[in-house]
Amino acid sequence: MKAARMFSVVMALVLLTVAIFPFAAKPVAAQTSQTIMVTSPVQVLMDAARGMPLLAPMSVSVPLITLNVESAFASSDYACTLIKQSPKDYTKMKTRQYFDMQWTVQNSGNRIWYANAIPFKYIWGPKMQTHGDTFSLPSDIGRGKKANLVVDMNAPKTQGIYSTTWGLFSGSRAFCRVTLTIGVSR
Repeated sequence: MKAARMFSVVMALVLLTVAIFPFAAKPVAAQTSQTIMVTSPVQVLMDAARGMPLLAPMSVSVPLITLNVESAFASSDYACTLIKQSPKDYTKMKTRQYFDMQWTVQNSGNRIWYANAIPFKYIWGPKMQTHGDTFSLPSDIGRGKKANLVVDMNAPKTQGIYSTTWGLFSGSRAFCRVTLTIGVSR
């Protein structure tokens, strides 16, 4: 009976407090997160049950989340389609075998690939190239036109399967990636 009276008194105080005082969230800006003061009737009741002051707000840190969303238009400005490659993936090579890697790609985007602005660069994988990591396009490549991307390569000296990735770049973004995977044996 005593517990029921105590509950009734606490509930009456909570309802009276809710009716008299507004409960609004108060944001406080921080450098990497935002602190939001959260006070709700349920929180007040829980605080009262624990013997805490009835109007003690609770602080909650919420991390700020930012999203970079590229528009559909921006992603279609620069695009490519792989037409063919030679040698084909999983071609068997001898150790230290020299070969010319050639990818033929088509400009399937909305912008011209200007030879002085769109570099063809090594991205990752074993460095099989023999003459540098960055190359210029042979000429400007208009929408719908094709480009032959050629890199002089040398198969690794140990047996195994190797993959290398290259790409055409607009600024720091690789909008066209091409790969080569070869099997190397003695």
